[in-house]
Amino acid sequence: MMANSAKPNRYYLIHNEPVLLTEKLLRDLQPPNRPRPIKLTKPWLSAFGFWPDPSANSWLLEDVRLVPGMNCWLCVYTRRYLQYVHELQDLFEEVHGHIELQLRTEPSRLHLSSARQTLVS
Repeated sequence: MMANSAKPNRYYLIHNEPVLLTEKLLRDLQPPNRPRPIKLTKPWLSAFGFWPDPSANSWLLEDVRLVPGMNCWLCVYTRRYLQYVHELQDLFEEVHGHIELQLRTEPSRLHLSSARQTLVS
């Protein structure tokens, strides 16, 4: 991912750490420190306030339902496929603006559990 395609106020990996990219940080980044996308995992969904709905094999946040796929999540309402955390943030900004998407956990703690989940799965 090129630095100029990254958006501010989105989570990306920088130096292998999840970071909320600010406009200043985006301007100040120099190669090779380009932001990389973060894989959208269950720990990230939980941190944003989603909860599993076992009866429907999906994850919910208010009226937003995500269904797991092979390498992505499908938003039932928009039929949009999501692979990365910043894509979920884009979806909420563009479509579900009435719902505030806030991270409820420290990003560095999340990244460790996401990495472990990937290794175990």
